[in-house]
Amino acid sequence: MNNIQENPFAPRQYGNLVQVTERVYLFRNIVNSSIIIGDNGVAVIDTQVNQMMGKRLLAAIRSVTDKPIQFAINTHYHWDHTNGNTIFQQEGATVVARELTKDFMVNRAPRQEAFLRSRGFSLGDAPFLPHQTFEHEMELDLGNQPLHLVHLGKAETDDATAIRIPAEGCIVSGDTVMTGSFPIFGQPVMNEGLMADHDWINTIKELRTYSPKHVLPGHGPLAHDAEIDLLLKIELYFITEVRKRVEQELSLLEILNDMESNMPDWISEIAEVWGTPRYAILRVYRGLIDDPEPGWQHFKPSAIPSADIEELRKRTKELENFDVYRETAEEVAEGDDLGLAIAIMKSATEKFSNLPEAWTEYADTLIQASRTVSSVLEKGDFFFEAKQAMNTALELDPEFAPAHLLFGYNHILSSFRNGDDPTLGVESIYKALVSGLEGTKLAQAYFSIGLAHRTNGDETLALEAFSQAVKTDPTFMPAQFAKMA
Repeated sequence: MNNIQENPFAPRQYGNLVQVTERVYLFRNIVNSSIIIGDNGVAVIDTQVNQMMGKRLLAAIRSVTDKPIQFAINTHYHWDHTNGNTIFQQEGATVVARELTKDFMVNRAPRQEAFLRSRGFSLGDAPFLPHQTFEHEMELDLGNQPLHLVHLGKAETDDATAIRIPAEGCIVSGDTVMTGSFPIFGQPVMNEGLMADHDWINTIKELRTYSPKHVLPGHGPLAHDAEIDLLLKIELYFITEVRKRVEQELSLLEILNDMESNMPDWISEIAEVWGTPRYAILRVYRGLIDDPEPGWQHFKPSAIPSADIEELRKRTKELENFDVYRETAEEVAEGDDLGLAIAIMKSATEKFSNLPEAWTEYADTLIQASRTVSSVLEKGDFFFEAKQAMNTALELDPEFAPAHLLFGYNHILSSFRNGDDPTLGVESIYKALVSGLEGTKLAQAYFSIGLAHRTNGDETLALEAFSQAVKTDPTFMPAQFAKMA
């Protein structure tokens, strides 16, 4: 994505089209899609994380071919690979997946959605279900371009499908292979993913028997031997190390403390986007212990930093006024003790429980602290708690403008980063404007509206809103950055 490091609010290119062979493309985004072109038509494999990204994927396809899109293939049931199905169904594509994938899109979706919503994701409508299904393998042909859809074994999900493109020497792996950052080894809340039975490892080995020139992964850049070797090395490490500690009868908390404090550098140095070593430990652990409800993670240590209880008491024992609580939390946060800052604001919500401002400031402190965490799934601990706090503020005062502003701003910011629909956030911003804003908060509202326009590709309206934000408060730097982009 262009200019992100230089300016976080610059216009974004959502997705990057990489040509793999003459007739195969990888659409790189936070989740990948693959485009296969034949003499008669096109197949798109995995349809993106949301419908807006599905539309952007469609535009990318149209930039290289005007042939009809015959098939939209889902490699597995997860929402980030299926949410654009509707866009391609509307284009006349036949949506294809394993019968098990269709089943999981219905029957495993509630648990998956509960987990993702607890991470702060807005999922939108349920994905369009496949028209055409198969049990184990299927052959399709795009015209002098045969596709071999096959279940090679269990991987991140039990329904994993690989798509072989023999004429091109390529395999589309879905999330069986992930590169470029620490893999997500399956949601801890599902009874699937990285298990100590080596199923996933065996599936990757089966994929390699086809000797592909290129593997198009579910996340990250193209995979070749080095990337696949690293993935296998990571999986074997966690399977071995978690099993060893379970056999020593250590508790989950003891396992986490031991492994996280002794993580080898070659793992710690891997970037985190979705998965984390903690999620890998949790996933393997759940598969090793007896449980009346296997797969459901009953205990997940929060990523929200804790505070020293004695220091919290010392900082808050003489505080009476809410504004002093807020000033104290801000002072502590500036000293990088975010756990204590969060705890101070949480204490404020307990002391001033009927004050919507207390709950809103607590939410804002959590959201600020979430920026210190890399993984979008670990950020969910902060977002979930913040959302509850904002809801409490609005229950106390449904017209409380700062709470509407905070929700709208963060929803739009997330939409801007992920290429999603910012409409819900814009609605909250207008509620805040109607309820009354001034100064920096008014500038933040105009900036948010501008960022929503930029997400939707309307630069004229975006620049007008950024200019209004700067005019309202010239010191509001996000608007200054956005206007300069």
